[in-house]
Amino acid sequence: MIIELWVDGVSLDLYQDTEIKHTLQINDVAEVKDRQASYTNSFKLPKTPKNVKALGGLGIHSNTSNIPYLKPDALLKIEGFDFLTQAWVQITSTDDEYSVSIYSGIIEFFKIFENKTIGDYLAAELTEINHNKNLTTVINTQNDDTLKYTYLFADFNGITHRKSNSNVVNIDFVVPSVLVSYLFEKIHTKAGYTFSGEFMTFDDYINWWISYPKAPEDDGSTIYFDETKTGISFSPPGAEGSFGFTFNNGGSNGVKILEKGIYNILADGIAGLNEPVPSGLGSLSYNFYATINGIQMNLAPQMELNENDVIELFYDIQSDWNGSASMHLKIRKLEDVSFTEEFKDLKVTDLLKDVYNFLGLTPNIDNVNRSIEYLTNEKRFKNSETEDWSNYLISIDNETYKFGSSYAQNNLFKYKYNDQEDNQSDGALVIDNKNLDEEKTVFTSITYSVEKERLSDFYVNSSLTQKASIYKLYEKEPQDGSTELKYKPLSKRYFYLRMNKVNESVVIGSDIQDLEQTNSIIKFGEFRDLTMGYIIGKYYKDFKNVINQSIIWNVTLNVPYPKLLNLDLTKVLYFDQLQQYCFINKISFDDSKTTAELVRIKDFRS
Repeated sequence: MIIELWVDGVSLDLYQDTEIKHTLQINDVAEVKDRQASYTNSFKLPKTPKNVKALGGLGIHSNTSNIPYLKPDALLKIEGFDFLTQAWVQITSTDDEYSVSIYSGIIEFFKIFENKTIGDYLAAELTEINHNKNLTTVINTQNDDTLKYTYLFADFNGITHRKSNSNVVNIDFVVPSVLVSYLFEKIHTKAGYTFSGEFMTFDDYINWWISYPKAPEDDGSTIYFDETKTGISFSPPGAEGSFGFTFNNGGSNGVKILEKGIYNILADGIAGLNEPVPSGLGSLSYNFYATINGIQMNLAPQMELNENDVIELFYDIQSDWNGSASMHLKIRKLEDVSFTEEFKDLKVTDLLKDVYNFLGLTPNIDNVNRSIEYLTNEKRFKNSETEDWSNYLISIDNETYKFGSSYAQNNLFKYKYNDQEDNQSDGALVIDNKNLDEEKTVFTSITYSVEKERLSDFYVNSSLTQKASIYKLYEKEPQDGSTELKYKPLSKRYFYLRMNKVNESVVIGSDIQDLEQTNSIIKFGEFRDLTMGYIIGKYYKDFKNVINQSIIWNVTLNVPYPKLLNLDLTKVLYFDQLQQYCFINKISFDDSKTTAELVRIKDFRS
């Protein structure tokens, strides 16, 4: 057998009698939470001058080669055919020879994201959904279904309705959510991979949202300027506007805006006459007004201001008596929502694994064409193409009935919880085998569950009270000597939600902006079809036909070499000798022998 190995585009010297054992797999069913790669056994490379040079002097004293700490691109050719392409080589040790292994398959895809987070990897892409949170923005997300983010109303354990009017829905304690499909697609596109699969038509994929992990502190705004001017005296006939209030934040008159954004501006002034005032005297009229960059305009609860804009306040008072005026100016910068910043602790690989495990997906990857076909468990274990391999079976070497210690009788799929004792949204993949351990956790999501008390009453209008999911983003803390509660944000809580669009008249408002607006639509975030019991029941039914009452055969095969080099591991195989349909969990071969691990599919297509 002629074997060639190329690393970073350079061919390496091999021993003439080099034997490499290859193990091919698209996913080991013994590891439900992870997705595995194909690989070779460890083999030896001679320490020839050519190899030493290609590997950066590795193995020579005082060398500075980084090869053992990197994942260099590798190409393995067999009999002139490209066999392992877009692979990577790992050198584990050096003495008189190099010890080498090669990995390929899904690991090449995952290598792109190693130690990278969503916020870092998709920093440029996420800018299109970063935004300022204000009433206009929130209501726009209720009406525009083309946006990739939205505000889904739920009970976040904050203040759901305005303090001043409990019939008005409050936006101040609500966080936005982004489509999981949007992130999933952006990850693949940036990596240069296309993907396909019937899961893309599932509502559980299309209507699947992940929440912004930062709960607003109090109302989410930042106090930019807060000052009161009192005791500004005037006398008949009054005072002119040119005497303006001397608010400033930097030495010159006026409040200078240092950062572009949406601001909430409260200007509250009053003028009065000095006491006592003789009867029939003491007329007073006054007007307060503002300028921005010297142009008079009305201040508003929601204003977009640019860097270096200057706000000044003035008064115009007409009076026949002495008096004084005061003014309170409070400027708050409304919350900037930055998915780029807040997703910097969410690993790309963790999100991918959640998608794989929630929908029961196996990636069948083509690194040459940079494409991935995602197979559901139903597609892989029930509706797969079949092929008769009876002629290739030489011997049945071993028959076993469990996947080592990989599974227990109850295999738990879990969420995270605020209360570590909770488990209300977990589920179990049950295996009927009393010889297994009783329980094992096989998968834990990156997200938190809703609370045990899953629903609360949420007022929409006089004719509709909606049942709302409780996503705990705040801790309510009583204050000494007060009936007021303090709402303490809980950090780094991701939640999954389904959107429920309700076409009802609703008044949506904000206490911080002191604004409200009637809208004909409100979108709720619900924990519908997200319990692990639902996930297992819908997406692991056919997987249970593999691991329940499992039979695993270790066999020796005689498969033509060209077929091995182009093996389709997605097919279900029939063996007349076994009278069973099976799939190849893994297959290994070298110059002398081909062995495989076959797994029975119970009740295939029944």
